[in-house]
Amino acid sequence: MTRIEEVRIKLSRVRNFLDKHGLSAVLLKKQPNFSWITGGGLNMVGIATEIGVASVLITRESCYILANKIESERMKDEELGELNFEIIDYDWFENKELEIVKKIVDGKVGCDVPVSDLNYVENEINKLRYELTESEIERYMYLGEILSRSLESVLLFVKPGDSEASVAGKISEQLWQYRIDPTGFMVAADERARLYRHPIPTLKKIERSVMVSVNARYKGLITTVTRMVYFGKVPADVVTQYRNNVEIECIMIDKTRAGEKMNVPVLAAIEEYKRRGYHEEWKFHHQGGPMGYYARDIRVTPACDEIIRRNQAFCWNPTISGTKSEDGFIVTESGPIMITKPFIFPKLEIGIGNVRFVRPDIFVM
Repeated sequence: MTRIEEVRIKLSRVRNFLDKHGLSAVLLKKQPNFSWITGGGLNMVGIATEIGVASVLITRESCYILANKIESERMKDEELGELNFEIIDYDWFENKELEIVKKIVDGKVGCDVPVSDLNYVENEINKLRYELTESEIERYMYLGEILSRSLESVLLFVKPGDSEASVAGKISEQLWQYRIDPTGFMVAADERARLYRHPIPTLKKIERSVMVSVNARYKGLITTVTRMVYFGKVPADVVTQYRNNVEIECIMIDKTRAGEKMNVPVLAAIEEYKRRGYHEEWKFHHQGGPMGYYARDIRVTPACDEIIRRNQAFCWNPTISGTKSEDGFIVTESGPIMITKPFIFPKLEIGIGNVRFVRPDIFVM
């Protein structure tokens, strides 16, 4: 699938959305939506904000990029390529975007952020992204392999005395070589893995173990992954707990099927937590959910009745105090396709129903 074909599919979704909601156009300002509608373009300068430096205006007949003159040339040269989007620019000291929109569109306009005089339609726009195209799946598989290999190769050389922050820095160095943005880190040395579900990196030094979770973004798409390292003999109770944690995740993946409600895997996980003796652990951390241009489009609760889509990306992240299992995957009609998976780490083979999973084990130094 070419980029033009991918964008054509997405524009068709947007225009069907316009018809359904009685809108004449939609203005997309957020970075995730820009990357989605342009087939991987980036409208960001700073990565710490959702709002981009260029917006996309889609009408029933045309597509426009609205940007100030600082950004417009780079948009044309580096982000849009073969896409036939018309660029309309203005001086950086004049905030003319809304004026331009009203000049082009005679009618109601939707927007993915709250803007005066526009209809706020972010929740509805988000759902247009859920079903991945062939090209997006290819980009996801590339991201997953680079992320998995980069994370695992760094962890091969981690040693006691290294700080949590230095581990995050080395992984970042690997990812940036491929223009992959590390968008989030959790690094937990020793007891921090047991104490905190979101252990952001500190200067604490590693003694016996480290658990590392990474969120990474490539051309807008984000996936997440977790790996664990132990120095010396792993306590028997940790081995058992980790195996249980991985099996719970595999059960969740197996239950994630197109047409089912998103809460089905979560309800199955809750039963598994209880059956294995970890009765309240599921309450201490969300269990994950669908992902794409966000690390999680939805944090799925036991009451969530959203329907799983074909070719939708997911990542479940069940945790038990001190262990976690997390790899992204895509729901397909023939079964799950793993986005991240073990390449260098030792592997566990786990059978759930008719599915044979190959999952990462704890890496023991």
